[in-house]
Amino acid sequence: MRFSKYCTTNTAMEKVAFIKESVKTNKGKRTVIESEFTAGASIPPHYHRKFDKTFEVLEGEIRIWNGSEELILKAGESATVKKEMVHNYQIGNAKVVLKTTLIPGSLCFENAITLMQGIHNDGEHGGLAAVENNNMVYMAIISKLTDSNFLGEAGATLETFLLSEEGKQVMYVQNELLEKYCEL
Repeated sequence: MRFSKYCTTNTAMEKVAFIKESVKTNKGKRTVIESEFTAGASIPPHYHRKFDKTFEVLEGEIRIWNGSEELILKAGESATVKKEMVHNYQIGNAKVVLKTTLIPGSLCFENAITLMQGIHNDGEHGGLAAVENNNMVYMAIISKLTDSNFLGEAGATLETFLLSEEGKQVMYVQNELLEKYCEL
C-alpha cells in the first residue's frame, strides 16, 4: 500500500515544521507552527474535527481549496479553514514558508511535529522517516495525531491499511514513539 501517491512533502524533516508557540505555554489557546514546503508539495483533501486552522504565507505562494472556494495566497496573506471544513493545498513552483495557527491549540499536533523531528534527528530514515518511504504505519500515526481525516482514495487507502494485520500495530508503535520523543 502506498500513501505517497496522495501526499508529497519535503523530505528534510527539520524544515517541515517547528513549534513557534505551544499549548504548554498559553493554557491551550493555540498552537503556532512554521513549516517549509518544497515546490510541488501537496496534501490531499482532509478535515480536522478539533480545531480551526489559519494559514499565513511568510514566503512564496500556496493554492488552498477551502471547501469549494479556491484561494491563492501570497506572502503576507492568510486564510482560515474552520474545523470540519474539507480542505487541501498545493505548493507551486517555488518553496513556501507557512505560519499555521490552530485554535484551540493541539498538544497531539505538537507531538506529531516533535515526533517527526526526533525521528529525523536520530537518522531513523529506513523505517519511519518520511512519507516518501511509503510507510503506512508512520502515515497512520501522523494522521491520527494531527487530526487529519482524509477523504477519497487517500482516506480509503489509510482505512484499509488500519484494518489489515500490519495496521493493528499502529497504536503500539505510536505509543513507543511518543514515549521516546515527546514529554508525556
